[in-house]
Amino acid sequence: MNTNIKQTHGLILFITILIMIIFPFSQLILQELSLQISKPSFFFISKLIIIYLLFVYLKKKNITLSSIRLKKVHIKYILLGILMGIIAHMLTMFFVRTQYYLLTGEWLAAEKIVDTLMESNENISFFSIIMIGFSVAISEEMLFRGILLKQYQKMNIKPAIILSALIFSLYHMTVGNLVFTFVIGISLSLVTIYTGSIVPAIFYHFLVNEIMRIIMHFPEKVTEPYFKVMVSPITTITGLILFLSITTYLFIKIRKNNSFQSEKVKFFDRYITLFFLMYVILLTLYIIKALK
Repeated sequence: MNTNIKQTHGLILFITILIMIIFPFSQLILQELSLQISKPSFFFISKLIIIYLLFVYLKKKNITLSSIRLKKVHIKYILLGILMGIIAHMLTMFFVRTQYYLLTGEWLAAEKIVDTLMESNENISFFSIIMIGFSVAISEEMLFRGILLKQYQKMNIKPAIILSALIFSLYHMTVGNLVFTFVIGISLSLVTIYTGSIVPAIFYHFLVNEIMRIIMHFPEKVTEPYFKVMVSPITTITGLILFLSITTYLFIKIRKNNSFQSEKVKFFDRYITLFFLMYVILLTLYIIKALK
C-alpha cells in the first residue's frame, strides 16, 4: 500500500481516538476540576482542534489547499451541494424511522420526532448549531474527501469512491446507520469529484447533519407540519428517486475519467439552478398546503 495512504489511515485513526477517548476523558477532567463548559461549546472547540491538526498535517506534507480541492467554486455547484443535502435529509428521515421500526416494531411519528429533537435541542442556540454544523462538515470533508479520496484516486476512481465511503461509514459506526452513511459517503465523493471542490460537499454535509435541528428553532406551527411532510410516503419516494437519479448521473459522468474537470460539465451548467428552484418551490407549496 502507498506510504501516503498508510499515513492518511494513521491520521484518521488518530482523530478517531481523539474523538472517542481523549476528548471525552478531557471533558471529564474539566468537570472534576469544576471548570464548567457546555457540551456544544466543548464539541465546537474539539472540532476546531481537529481542523487545526489537519492544517498542521497539510503543512508538514507540503500539501496545498487547492490540491485537496478546498477552493472556490461556481455558485451553481454550491446549489448542487445544497440540493443534495436537502434530498439526503429526506432519506435521513426515512432511515431514522426504519431503524426505529426495526427496534420497536412501530413507525416513528412526526410528533415523536419533534418531542425527541426538542429535548436534544434544549439550551442549544441557532448560532451554535450553525457553528458546530459547519465545523463538523469542514473537518470531515477535508479529511475524507480532501485528503483520503485524493490519495485513493491515484489508484483508480471507482475503488477510490467505494473505499473512501467505506472508511467514512466505519468512522461513524458509533452514530449508527452504517449503510446510510456509506451511501452518503459515495454521493459526497461524487459531488466532490464532479465539481472539483469540497465546498459543495461541505454544504451538503452540513445540511444532512443539521437541517432537522435548525427547523426546530422555527415556531411549532411550522415545525410540526414540516415533519409531517417529511415522513409522508410521497416525500420519501420523491426524495429517493431524485437522490438516485442525480447520484447515478454523477457516477456516469465521472466513472471513466480519473481526473474529472468541472469545466467539462454541460447538464448542470445549464439546468442545476432551475432544477433547484423548481424543487424548492414544489416542496414549499407542499408544506404550505400542510399548514392549512
